[in-house]
Amino acid sequence: MKKEKKKENLLERFKFYLLGALALIVLSGSFVLIWQIQKQSPKEEISKNSELENQIADLNKKIDSLNTSLEEAKNASPVIESESYVSSSSSGQVAGDETSSSNVSGAVNLNSASSSQLDSLPGIGPAYAQRIIEYREANGGFKSIEEIENVKGIGPKTFEKLRDLITV
Repeated sequence: MKKEKKKENLLERFKFYLLGALALIVLSGSFVLIWQIQKQSPKEEISKNSELENQIADLNKKIDSLNTSLEEAKNASPVIESESYVSSSSSGQVAGDETSSSNVSGAVNLNSASSSQLDSLPGIGPAYAQRIIEYREANGGFKSIEEIENVKGIGPKTFEKLRDLITV
């Protein structure tokens, strides 16, 4: 009888330790799984975001290149009067529109100029050209040439250099 009781007691202990070990394994596995998920998610999001940003940058370069090519083609070919095909582009310009980024005096139109045209202005590099375009898109265009001073980094001195070279 003592042997049976001892055997039962041993069996009970074995079950207890086995259940404890299984619970410990499940918990540690859960923690490892959660840790791995948290570790991978931000990297994947960052990777996806940078991939999208690269695609957007490439598309913006292509748009600038197309706008430049369009301007060169307009300047190189004689004007033919006929019905013009009208379509809007992502930069807000309309094909066939008589308004170009430059007026007769050669001033650059802040509301329609491409990045490369803005970059050609004195004191305006690629970064400022991008800021001008972003400001124009965010605010529905420039109402006056003085409004260019609202673009971060362009102050009164730069505006004085640009005053006779820009228009709206």
